[in-house]
Amino acid sequence: MLRVAKVGPPLDYSLCNQTVTIYHQLGAGEKFACTRTVFRGAFLDQKKVRTVDKTGSKDGYSFLAVFPSGRGRPEWVAPAAYAELPEQKRDGTFTLSPGDKLLPGIGPEIADRKAWSSFVPATTPGLVVVSDIDVKLWDGAVCHVEAGG
Repeated sequence: MLRVAKVGPPLDYSLCNQTVTIYHQLGAGEKFACTRTVFRGAFLDQKKVRTVDKTGSKDGYSFLAVFPSGRGRPEWVAPAAYAELPEQKRDGTFTLSPGDKLLPGIGPEIADRKAWSSFVPATTPGLVVVSDIDVKLWDGAVCHVEAGG
């Protein structure tokens, strides 16, 4: 008798072997808060991009980050639902939205609005700011989340 085992998505996450710290802002003004998630098993690729036109060349930076969801890694939760979760229930989850910040390795805690405002790519090597998110599904469930900028 042939037995078919249910397997995960037909994707290879072997390159997702980096540690990346995700910073997500909750609230604003007096109600500012920042969550910090150290994600082990992510992929973050940064590159310098040069565009050339008739006025000269301009340098910029872009990045792609891949965060597998589940299967021994944190589960992705939509930003609105994540904000509603009590702090103690956020263990084992993560969220991403435009404006979030990513730092390779284990990054520092961000205590207040002033620290968040000064935590920028110009002063923090390797730090990137997310501009777009793409949630990838497999069989009706999130298999990974891609972030770019």
